[in-house]
Amino acid sequence: MQNKRISLLHYRLDKGGIDRVACFLADGFAQAGYEVDLVVFCDNGSGEDVLLPLLSNKVNLCYLGSSRGARTKDLVRLFPACVQLIGKHKPYCLISTCNHMNWLTIAAAKFARSNPKTILKTTNPIIRQQDHGFYAAIRKFGYSLAIRNAERTLALSEAETQMLRRQFPSLQDRFVTVTNPYVTKAMLVKPSIDRASSNRKTIIAIGRFEAQKRFDLLIKAFASLNRFDTDLIILGDGSQKYECEQLVARLKLQGRISMPGFVNDVSEWLHKADMLVMTSRYEGLPAVVLEALAANCPVLTTDCFPAAREIIGPLEGCDIIESTIPNDIAKMMAHALARPKSDTLHLAAQNYSIENGIYDHIAQINALF
Repeated sequence: MQNKRISLLHYRLDKGGIDRVACFLADGFAQAGYEVDLVVFCDNGSGEDVLLPLLSNKVNLCYLGSSRGARTKDLVRLFPACVQLIGKHKPYCLISTCNHMNWLTIAAAKFARSNPKTILKTTNPIIRQQDHGFYAAIRKFGYSLAIRNAERTLALSEAETQMLRRQFPSLQDRFVTVTNPYVTKAMLVKPSIDRASSNRKTIIAIGRFEAQKRFDLLIKAFASLNRFDTDLIILGDGSQKYECEQLVARLKLQGRISMPGFVNDVSEWLHKADMLVMTSRYEGLPAVVLEALAANCPVLTTDCFPAAREIIGPLEGCDIIESTIPNDIAKMMAHALARPKSDTLHLAAQNYSIENGIYDHIAQINALF
């Protein structure tokens, strides 16, 4: 095996789980002896201050330019620079870090003419529940072209792999399940300063204030919760935060719902919370669920990601939200809060350790040599 160079293609180092995983993978590959390029299309990402320290000097971090606002336009504009870099470095393996980089990764491999092996990664459902008709057909057609031209496509759970095989029956052999490297040893450590003794309960939610997350639904459900000893904390920022703040004001819940903004390290918040609630429309494999389990924080979630039932279903104190009627969600939250917290949820999170995830991904790379 003469050429051990790997290039990972990523848009920008922001605050999401996919950005953190991209850095974990790049550094993990480098520590394993590969020559690694982390090719980032745009600099000045919102998460650079947290993510860059995750990269050792063994990783060749390559910025292609700066953002001008719209992601799609940035990717198209900087695509020639990406092709030129790949042609220069001639990696053996080219890896997409997330859904929106998949098509571009295939195109870059073709235009670079150095014939790198290509690995794609699905970090959100390709065909989502709300996709119908012509739009769903276009997505399926486009992704089938990308998947057909890649050596393999990595899914983050066995449930997702099986779903993709049903959606793309002629390409079943292209899909492989891998462990996503996310849970660090620090996430599993309980903070030394424990929650102050109090009879109050805390429900926590974490994510971007965007339509996908449906925090408005969570707020309405909390308003129906007949427990005045309970507070709701929503960590994150986003375009719909102001609307959610206005909703809280209309429901007169300012004293019980707080929105502190984005937090770099949510582990301590999760260790102190009584429950994490996720009301998303769709997800890939949400990092916040893994972080909650690492902190022994019970999880209530909509059936929004393929592995929801596989991961959450068997766990003590955790459950799947079947109905999106606010009062029904409130009843589930009340029932969950009445149960004692489990101290064994972290065992499920350990499956998604950095070490396990890196090992799985390297196994797939080595299979191409």
